Amino acid sequence: MSEPAKKYIKSNFLKKGLAYGLLSYESECKDVDVLFVQDGWDYLEIGKIEEGVEKVLNGTSGRGRIEIILVLVPPGTSDERYHYYHPNGRQHKEYIDFFTKELVPDVLEDIKLKGKKVRRMGLLGDSLGATVSLTIAMQQPNLWTDLLLQSGVFPEVLYEKLKTLYTKKKEFHWNIYQVVGLQEDNFYYALSEEVFHILTHNRKLMELFSSLSMNLTYYEENEGHLWTFWQRDLPRALDFFIHK
Repeated sequence: MSEPAKKYIKSNFLKKGLAYGLLSYESECKDVDVLFVQDGWDYLEIGKIEEGVEKVLNGTSGRGRIEIILVLVPPGTSDERYHYYHPNGRQHKEYIDFFTKELVPDVLEDIKLKGKKVRRMGLLGDSLGATVSLTIAMQQPNLWTDLLLQSGVFPEVLYEKLKTLYTKKKEFHWNIYQVVGLQEDNFYYALSEEVFHILTHNRKLMELFSSLSMNLTYYEENEGHLWTFWQRDLPRALDFFIHK
């Protein structure tokens, strides 16, 4: 396995420098599929995302015609992660601005300079990483094609925003992979002392996605809110993105 290339970016919104990673699966084709990964370094080290991609690609006939780029976004500290990712977080708006106005343009400019053309753009996240992935997608709904949401925490405000957005702008359409564990209700989040009803909220969001005619693939597994669950599920989620 190869080490991801690191790129440094100075964020005016977050008032700090960050290092994000790039894992590229190259081809001679000029089309590129790009997947932005929240908690990127955790997905690399704990989620074994590189092994997951290689497993999917090794079992794929002719898939090498499309180049795939994974953008590994750093999560920061546990405290930063909560305040970046949660809609009630102190720096939530700043993180969304960093992502949409600094990080995404930086990645897309690099791809353009290499003479490549982006075919699809996806977001992957677990827990609060899934929460912020949905929030980011709602900022520019026509930019994103795929959402991979593992055990997302979805506060009520997100449902209302999504319904309002769809009423105003019906032309956007996402491919959505959503998975949740049957043991994930009543999850206590120690940092903020909140209880997240993850299973209940995912079922509600699934029904909303279905009512909006999104291209939804939804799974419930007998699992808890754990990295071992997301790691086992990851090849299936990546297969969804790579083959959709």
